[in-house]
Amino acid sequence: MLVGGVELGGTKIRVGRGTPDGRIGESETFATEGPDKSFARIVGYFRRGSPIAAIGIGAFGPVAIGRDDPDYGRLRGTPKPGWRDFDIGAAMAVLGVPLLLDTDVNVAGRAEAALGALRGADCGVYLTVGTGIGGALILNGRPAPGASHPEMGHVALVRAPADDFPSVCPYHRDCAEGLASGPAIRRRFGASLDLLPADHPGHALIAGYLGQLLAGIVSIAAPRRIVLGGGVAKAAGLHARVREVLARSLNGYAIYPEVEAPGFVVPPALGDDTGLAGALLIAGEETGRSETRVG
Repeated sequence: MLVGGVELGGTKIRVGRGTPDGRIGESETFATEGPDKSFARIVGYFRRGSPIAAIGIGAFGPVAIGRDDPDYGRLRGTPKPGWRDFDIGAAMAVLGVPLLLDTDVNVAGRAEAALGALRGADCGVYLTVGTGIGGALILNGRPAPGASHPEMGHVALVRAPADDFPSVCPYHRDCAEGLASGPAIRRRFGASLDLLPADHPGHALIAGYLGQLLAGIVSIAAPRRIVLGGGVAKAAGLHARVREVLARSLNGYAIYPEVEAPGFVVPPALGDDTGLAGALLIAGEETGRSETRVG
């Protein structure tokens, strides 16, 4: 049995087929454009080739993910131009197969819990730093339930001295996403973090903000491990810098000695496959639910 997966990101979209246990068989990647054009390409991909039993989607947010929410599958107050209120579920209904939708970070966290760096951790966090900053709290392999999904990237930070950079977030002046996401970095420095010289002060500034964010997450959730992914996190040395700032921020408080260990803040074990693998996993769960209903 094959299932389909969609990793719907703010910059790029990856679609693929694979097995319900998250193994990717084939995939395609293309740039994110407007919603109509993007979903025309997504639907076109699944109309070609082998049939699928269900589709899982990991989408950027904010998005309605509660199955009992009348807006299930609809994007909400996203700052991405043209995407506000777009109904993902309606766009995919033309394929006539069961659909399960969650946030991009929730599905990535599930994949890392099942197959990667969060495996065996009863409490872990997946944080992505790219077009935006988003986080998932994973408890025993599944995202923590709640009224909606977490928005870790919109936690307010204390600015570095003399940092008067205008936030790229239209909602918050001092949130992590507004100060340290990929678009913020490019607007600050004219280049992505990985292209800055090794001695550029931008490395310390961004690590400082991300370390401060992680200190807040650790204080609230006490995770066993944090997976730090996304395009920004591919910059050489960032994980080590963030871990150092995290340890300094906690300053020995409470019982978090493991935060200084190299294995506490880690990159995704599944690499660039994390999001699509997670989308296939939730599609596999949806096929199981459909079979139970039929039975």
